[in-house]
Amino acid sequence: MSDADLIPILPSDIALECLLRVPLQSLSALRQVCSSWRSLFSNPSFFETRRANGCQSHLVCILQIASSPLIKSPVYYISTYNEKDNEWSTLPPLPHLPRGLPLFCCCVSIRSKVVIVGGWDPSSCSVLTSVYIYDFLQGRWQRGAPMPTARSFFACAATRDGKVVVAGGHDNNKTALRSAQVYDVSEDSWEDLPDMAHERDECKPICFDGKILVVSGYPTDLQGQFVSSAESFDFAERNWQQRENFWPAGSAPNSLVVFQDRSHSLQDRKLVRWGAEKETWEALAMLPTAARIPACMAPLADRILIVGSGGSAERTTAMRWQAENPSSWRQVNNEGGLGIVQHTACTVQF
Repeated sequence: MSDADLIPILPSDIALECLLRVPLQSLSALRQVCSSWRSLFSNPSFFETRRANGCQSHLVCILQIASSPLIKSPVYYISTYNEKDNEWSTLPPLPHLPRGLPLFCCCVSIRSKVVIVGGWDPSSCSVLTSVYIYDFLQGRWQRGAPMPTARSFFACAATRDGKVVVAGGHDNNKTALRSAQVYDVSEDSWEDLPDMAHERDECKPICFDGKILVVSGYPTDLQGQFVSSAESFDFAERNWQQRENFWPAGSAPNSLVVFQDRSHSLQDRKLVRWGAEKETWEALAMLPTAARIPACMAPLADRILIVGSGGSAERTTAMRWQAENPSSWRQVNNEGGLGIVQHTACTVQF
């Protein structure tokens, strides 16, 4: 890429060093400054250099209520947490959704984009197949191709090659589903995947080692009886493989994230990590009292962010777990307060 005339007077290498440190939220505005900046911020090598130089941003996106929890129809929006600045901000609202984001929608990140999939219409509670995409580089929302199958409470995860996989959940008749589909964000197109071996309503996903793992859930005739098994999809082989005893039977799966190349989750008010050698979950730390009832979690550069509360009457707070020896918890800046948070979050790394 050419660095000529990035910043007048400054040598090109120093100018590039300055621009590598621009916050992710500012890139869309700076693209409009001049053609050389627009070309720079559109070049994948810029972000590869940004990542290699340790200038990559980690921006956590969570869904929370914008209005009072006492009103009948809450309005959800996306709140973002910037790890470097320890600050919160909000994304612009969807211009054609005055009642906010869909209830119970899924939120995943693909490079510089946040993808919102499915959910319920806030007015009618009807199941939606909609896809909305916010691009931090463009600074705007756009619509994606809708899901081919209407589903609620399904697994939704992003792959490293820019695709979104949905699986399981239930249909409009509350029949648990085995079906799965994959959405190519760059092509704006959906493709059917082979069905899973089992119906899995209210399952949770994790993308790890090139595979999508769909965890627990329950079939139609066993409502609320969460199973211990999981199924992983191998994109190379194009098939699902059963994994037994991956999750505690009878326990609803919650947030699953990959942090430092290991699977992490929350169980019995503990932060746990999957131990591949013993094939069991290992306790890392007790959740702090202020977040002992977790809503969601997301990975940061060298920490994990957990959002939760101390009880139904307690305020929502956010805590960072530092993976050092010994490990430690630290409360993050909650200036302005966090409202009721939906059980979904994602991290944009760019």
